[in-house]
Amino acid sequence: MRTSFHKIARYILFLVVLAATIYFLYLVREVLFSFAAAAVLAYLLFRPVLFIESKGVKRAVAIIILYVLLFGSAASLLAFAIPGVVTELSQLTEMIPQYAEDAKEMSTRVDDLNVPGEVKKIFDENMKKINSYVYEGLRGFVASLYSLLGKVLAIIFSPILAFYILNDWEKIRDGTLQLLSPKARREITGVFNQIDNVLLEFLKGHLLVAILVGIAVGVAAWIIGVKLPLLLGIIAAVTNLIPYFGAFMGGIPAVALALSKSMSAGVYMLIAVVAIQQIEGNIITPKIIGDKLGMHPLLIVFSILAGGKLLGFWGLLLAVPLTAVLKVIISWCYLKIVE
Repeated sequence: MRTSFHKIARYILFLVVLAATIYFLYLVREVLFSFAAAAVLAYLLFRPVLFIESKGVKRAVAIIILYVLLFGSAASLLAFAIPGVVTELSQLTEMIPQYAEDAKEMSTRVDDLNVPGEVKKIFDENMKKINSYVYEGLRGFVASLYSLLGKVLAIIFSPILAFYILNDWEKIRDGTLQLLSPKARREITGVFNQIDNVLLEFLKGHLLVAILVGIAVGVAAWIIGVKLPLLLGIIAAVTNLIPYFGAFMGGIPAVALALSKSMSAGVYMLIAVVAIQQIEGNIITPKIIGDKLGMHPLLIVFSILAGGKLLGFWGLLLAVPLTAVLKVIISWCYLKIVE
């Protein structure tokens, strides 16, 4: 009886400490963003650091070399891309009022036609919705920029924190595992190895495919003479990270802008987008990715829809890797329960 009482008391104490810890972490959630970003950055850079270190370079020096290479490449890329993106965004802001005027002119033409009042009403309502979507999209884009600027200090500190995590990776890992029993240590290590393999396959495959698709769409838009080819390529690359729906989402802006130029340009752009997506879906993706995530298509579609509902665009991007990680964890928990 006394043993049972002590066991219950320990469980209650554990739950109280856990609740207090979660509440404390909630209070300092803004600070945790820097550490979370640093942990993700350290995870992404760990293998390249090990590769440089295997050449006989000390860990700290290997990290510095990798940082220099990454920041140099990023600076070169930004120096090349940012002026073009800024120019294209300026063109876009100039084009939107013109498109709004075209929409009003189209609405006036419809009013002049001898059509039933209900049809006019439906047309006007849809034109208002389109204008609302455009301005809401711009408002959301500006809001996201302000949010990013608000986290600029966290972003600056993340590489510094990631340096210390990378330098002491094994110490942090072993120190954490020492808190567990030998049996739990082996099991947790096995689970994290599975998660690591899943994330690695996703990152290697999907990022490469997305970059290739973005380059192809941007080049096709430039050849056809569509405005904003660099911006269209970036949109196509980002949306292509969303399985199944990304190709459709990335193709709409390119075809719409091409149609604003001429019907023939719109047709050419549509053919180019369809051809790129067919090559990506039937040749590139099977070769690079295959079925390495081990997820049924229905599960992938459900995770994308649920992620979009819960977290918007970021949910669409992160749904598949997070679901793959949850699948590993849930499978392990199920095996522990049925044992």
